[in-house]
Amino acid sequence: MRRRTLTLRAWVIIVVTAVVISSQALVAALTARVMERNMRKEIGENALNVARLVASLPEVRMGFQASEPAAALAPLVEHIQERTNVDFVVIMDMNSIRYTHPNKDLIGLPFTGGDEGRALQGEEYYSSAVGISGPSIRGFAPIYAYTADGRQVGVVAVGIFQSGLQQALGELYSGVLGSAFWGVLVGILGAVLLASSIKRAILNLEPSEIARLQQEQQAMLYSLREGIIAINGEERISLVNETARRIMGLKEDCLGQPIAELIPSTRLPEVMKSGRPEYDQEQLVGDRVILTNRVPIVVAGKVVGALATFRDRTEIQGLMEELTGVKQLVRALRAQSHEFSNKLHTILGLIQLGEYKEAASLINDTSDKQQRLVNLVVRRLKNPAVAGLLLGKIAEARERQVQLMIRPDSHLEELPPLFGTYQVVSVLGNLLQNAIEVVENQPAVRRKVAVAIYSRSERLELFVHDRGPGIPAAVRSEIFAPNFTTKEGARGLGLYLVWGNVQAAGGRIQLRTSDAGTSFRIVIPYRMEGEAT
Repeated sequence: MRRRTLTLRAWVIIVVTAVVISSQALVAALTARVMERNMRKEIGENALNVARLVASLPEVRMGFQASEPAAALAPLVEHIQERTNVDFVVIMDMNSIRYTHPNKDLIGLPFTGGDEGRALQGEEYYSSAVGISGPSIRGFAPIYAYTADGRQVGVVAVGIFQSGLQQALGELYSGVLGSAFWGVLVGILGAVLLASSIKRAILNLEPSEIARLQQEQQAMLYSLREGIIAINGEERISLVNETARRIMGLKEDCLGQPIAELIPSTRLPEVMKSGRPEYDQEQLVGDRVILTNRVPIVVAGKVVGALATFRDRTEIQGLMEELTGVKQLVRALRAQSHEFSNKLHTILGLIQLGEYKEAASLINDTSDKQQRLVNLVVRRLKNPAVAGLLLGKIAEARERQVQLMIRPDSHLEELPPLFGTYQVVSVLGNLLQNAIEVVENQPAVRRKVAVAIYSRSERLELFVHDRGPGIPAAVRSEIFAPNFTTKEGARGLGLYLVWGNVQAAGGRIQLRTSDAGTSFRIVIPYRMEGEAT
């Protein structure tokens, strides 16, 4: 049989209720004890004050000089007892013999209780004792003779029976217990509300479920090949996985440290303050190029932190270059296949007509031109994907009866760190595609496109020039915007991708356009200040 366990809600209610009950019981006990002590003290001080007043009265002091002190003092004591609301006023001599007492049968008998000894020695005080009439709180004061020597002649004891005190204490305890009862009820209600609030805050999950999710999260974070770093509202690192530590060179104790101290050029605080995400940002970290996404962490509509995911772009770059090279090779082969198919049909026709010299001349001319072109591209451009792109575009342009020329002084040695094969192929491909389409419908003399690539000492320069009609002035400021296009059926992303890749690499675009044509000049630096995640 499966053992049933208490839910988190039940545990919270039980624990909070137990705390409330125990605290209310403790408070009630302490309150009752303090109030009882204060009541006893107040009663004792009242009895002592009355005793002092009686002991100081001249009539009482002179009564001890009468031949019958009991008869002289009785009327006065009865009057005082009625006016002061005390239970008894007993006057005794130095031998503890009563001169007065509410019970006249006890007059002349010794005082009982055993607590009058200190008063017979001249001390004023109050105490609790059990006398002949029951337990009482009584105050004692010495009486001094109304003579020149002022010797002590007796003691006055003023008492209040504890039966009245017990009744008052009972009422006190009832009030304290009533308050404690209502406190417990409010505490239980608060426990229920607190338990419900906690359950909502943790998405109605149980502790075991939270623990399992935490374990799964840790396993997931450490199995990801992407680096993950998160900061809290105080801009301190709250989450980091092993990949992030490796890429950023962080130590094991980096959690809780200010991210600005460990990664000075971080942009996570800016993302947290602005609340705007940043996607696919390429950055140079040491000798690594990373691709980063940064997003704010929003809870209940409030930004409480920021998170970055990133990956070493060199790992992705290999796949990009392989895919790009294959794609461009297929495109080049398709265009050349179509071009050579046409030429083969021409050669076949010349042979069938017996025009062997014309056929041989066409074969030699085609072979020489193609060989010179391939030699130029392969010798001057060291990147295979770029070479494949240009060969494919030249073949495509020929099909469209467009002359695409590569300037013979072009040369490409290496690409900038933030502008790799994928970026250069994307930028050149889009610019050349646009240029070919622009001049395709122009007169034959203007169906020309020129491209040049230069590896300078500090920068890479790309040139694409067409002899089209130019870009209308009304749309020049919008050509790099996403989804902007003047072509029917196009998506308007080509120049937007060009602009995004150039900006990410820290480069710039120079545009010149007129009725004589359009020129794009792309400048990409080989070295730039890199930002970290």
